[in-house]
Amino acid sequence: MSAVLSSRGRVLSSQQVRFSEAPVRLGQQTRCSKEPSTVSVQTDPNTGDVVAIVVHCGCGEVTVVECAYGSVTLQ
Repeated sequence: MSAVLSSRGRVLSSQQVRFSEAPVRLGQQTRCSKEPSTVSVQTDPNTGDVVAIVVHCGCGEVTVVECAYGSVTLQ
């Protein structure tokens, strides 16, 4: 699955993506909440494709990463 778009605007191949249970820290930011965050995946019931990754922060903020599949021209 090639659903990750880098900041330079190119699609990463599945060989360039890895998953980890480790939390992601950005700069010197501290956690906004002591409550745990959760991650869920939404799928298309007809195809089984992942259509969204939903992150629920312990502070209440929700981030949705929409996954779009289609013809992509790699550069």
